[in-house]
Amino acid sequence: MTLVTARLLSWHHFFKQAKRLVGKLAISQLNQKCVYEKPLSLATANALKSIFKAPISTIFVLFALSALSVGCASDTQLARDHEQLTQRARAHTDLGAAYFQQNQLEIALNEFNVAKEIDPNFALAYNGLGLVHAALGQDDIADVNFKKSILLEPTNSESHNNYGSFLCARNRIDESITQFLAAVKNPLYGTPQIAYTNAGICAVRKNDTVSATRYFENALQIDPLFNAPAYQLAMLQFKQNKPVEAKVTLQNVLLSNPTAEMLWLAVQIERSVGARDAEASYALQLRKLFPNSEQAKLLQSGN
Repeated sequence: MTLVTARLLSWHHFFKQAKRLVGKLAISQLNQKCVYEKPLSLATANALKSIFKAPISTIFVLFALSALSVGCASDTQLARDHEQLTQRARAHTDLGAAYFQQNQLEIALNEFNVAKEIDPNFALAYNGLGLVHAALGQDDIADVNFKKSILLEPTNSESHNNYGSFLCARNRIDESITQFLAAVKNPLYGTPQIAYTNAGICAVRKNDTVSATRYFENALQIDPLFNAPAYQLAMLQFKQNKPVEAKVTLQNVLLSNPTAEMLWLAVQIERSVGARDAEASYALQLRKLFPNSEQAKLLQSGN
């Protein structure tokens, strides 16, 4: 069973508010207003007084207002600079994702590293590094990078899903399900059905059919035409000697976008309940749509 990995190109990132001192000014995290931290010295005020022939109180007010304006402008520039760095990091991360999907791992690795160097706090760069190092069999390095990604952005569901897939593939089942369930907690996650499906697959691996059924059903509630959970749930029901339930589970996806695996399962289900016409219909579709598939070969051999 193949885990479903969240698409790397659907990145979203929540920017952190910059918090640093600029000269004698700071940003208040509570009200987002510029705060002047340290007043002018009396000597400075007297010097300005001698130049401008203005009362000390006036000098204080004018200089403070000027300093506040400069501070706000400086802080605005810092925010702009940080945003530009983040955009550059995102661009390299997206490139890395594209190369990763094409299995050009060396180039992908370089792009993710460039993104990390540009913005060391850009979480999805570490997520990408985790994927590449996992593909290279460098599990320890991959694990560190996945954890770093989640540490920097705990609400990023793609990182949780990808780390969960990594853990499940290495038989760290309970840890993996924890990550999948963390992914679906985010109400902004665009594809929670993917994480639920992965959680179901991993639950099956530990023979927890009750939890697996619940996860697959959750996925189908979100997307009734999603092939993966429909097939996995129907397979589970068929193995539990519930062919009628399995048939119902498969019927919608068989009409919309059948796969060779689904059609072969449908053949077996219909055969088990003695529905010869339905069995023949699915067998015909399998031979026609997927003539070179392993399932078609099984059918041809008389299985």
